[in-house]
Amino acid sequence: MAHWITYIQERFPIPTYALLVIAMTSSGAYLYSEGPSSTTSAWALSLIGLLLFFFELRLMDEYKDYEKDLIAHPHRPLPRGLIDRKHVRTAIYLGLIGMIGFGALLVGMQHPKAAGIYIFNSIYLGLMFKEFFIGSWIGEKPFIYGVTHQVVLIPLMAFPVSLFAPQQLWNAPTLFLGMTALGGFFTYELCRKLSMNAHPILKTYPQVYGVPGTLLRILLVGSFGILGALYLHVDKLCVPLMCLTLAAAIAWSLRPHLHKIVEVLATIGLLAHLASVFITKFFRIGV
Repeated sequence: MAHWITYIQERFPIPTYALLVIAMTSSGAYLYSEGPSSTTSAWALSLIGLLLFFFELRLMDEYKDYEKDLIAHPHRPLPRGLIDRKHVRTAIYLGLIGMIGFGALLVGMQHPKAAGIYIFNSIYLGLMFKEFFIGSWIGEKPFIYGVTHQVVLIPLMAFPVSLFAPQQLWNAPTLFLGMTALGGFFTYELCRKLSMNAHPILKTYPQVYGVPGTLLRILLVGSFGILGALYLHVDKLCVPLMCLTLAAAIAWSLRPHLHKIVEVLATIGLLAHLASVFITKFFRIGV
């Protein structure tokens, strides 16, 4: 058990992920309401379900990146032998079973729409683990790989909405909330891998697409976040932060040593995009 606690401390810091899922849940709770929901169980179920999803995703990424990490990140838990890789694989499959079980629990608690979405997300997560059975092809195309893995943010953001406002789940704001989250998350994912000194085995975006190609992709995915924010009327918060991040990315294309600044701004923007609906309504930004 001690080695798993160490793993969590190093690779799944609870405060960081708690902030992430609270941001997502709060936006889901406020999307169709001007105030917080009084349904305590909905908050608890959303937080637990999202935490379980991200923990499973973290384990999968650690498992899949093992060969690369042996060379590029030998200090991480799996490469240094803290946890046996076979045990991680077993934990992944047990986690997927647990997620399906959580979906079944939602049915029993009279949340059928939430159950359907959560089980869908669980199955999609399993396909991500198998890299959609085209791993040798998709592994050579980081941006396509990123799209197939990031698009899950749309149904994932629908999960808390399905708990708080199931009757309005399929309305347009739910889709645009997912788009806002996707833009923020994908921008962060691109911007955290801009170092020109990364090990070649990692095949980062600048290594594969060059600086101009990477910048173009950052601008593209950032626009998704802007479009979603405009539709949801959370643009007073999200658009300036996204524009600041994109401006920093342009500066990085000219001065690559600025990559850490871009990453920090993208991190702030990510949290703002995830919690945008809550922050805008609670603090009445732009009202």
